[in-house]
Amino acid sequence: MILRHYTHRQFLPAIVARGGISTNLHTESPHSGYLLFELNPTTDQLKQTVHQFYSGSEHPWDETDTVTLDFDFVKLQAAGIEVHKTLHHFADGLAPNQPTDSFRFVQSFLSLGYLTEASREQLSEYY
Repeated sequence: MILRHYTHRQFLPAIVARGGISTNLHTESPHSGYLLFELNPTTDQLKQTVHQFYSGSEHPWDETDTVTLDFDFVKLQAAGIEVHKTLHHFADGLAPNQPTDSFRFVQSFLSLGYLTEASREQLSEYY
């Protein structure tokens, strides 16, 4: 089982330097204070929604800017990291054709140590 997170490539240096993803990077986010994930995604609908949301932002975001980070959900659970089901009203508008229970949230920070091997390899291509 994976938890997928999308980020802008401009954030990669900070992510690598911190050793994880943080809510401090996405200050314009409607889910401030939480990192947004998709549980076992089957479509790119959330990715498209992210692009639409950030398209008018200070740092425009299109598909070429997107980096996908997949985290191992089983490892997160085994480590006791709290992964919240959709407990915020904004999840309803994230991807209208997807059930809201496909989204998960982690508060504040998540270490890169929980990345899947494939995501770790992808990240190493950048750094």
